Amino acid sequence: MPKTYLHHPDGTVTVEDTRTPPTVYIEQLDRLRAACTASILAVAPEHTQRNAALGIVPAGPVVADIASRRDEYHQLAASLLAALNGWDGQQATAAACCDVLEGIQWVEP
Repeated sequence: MPKTYLHHPDGTVTVEDTRTPPTVYIEQLDRLRAACTASILAVAPEHTQRNAALGIVPAGPVVADIASRRDEYHQLAASLLAALNGWDGQQATAAACCDVLEGIQWVEP
């Protein structure tokens, strides 16, 4: 449910915003979850995680890498929820809330 830009013959542009904050919240949460998973697998692939769990390689660095990324995800998810809960439920403020939600992005720890 994106923004649609309508270009009129007189040169004006109308923006039709069909996004809703709950929908954007769910989409952003899914994006953050995928980014976190990709980030974890980039620094600690499954075989490294398995070897750390079995004691074949030191677990400390692996756990620290995963924990920092998990903590970042939890912090961003809390920010998303706070932004959604800050919306007053009015259609007039929905676009602004959606913009705030979409502004919360994954940043590598």
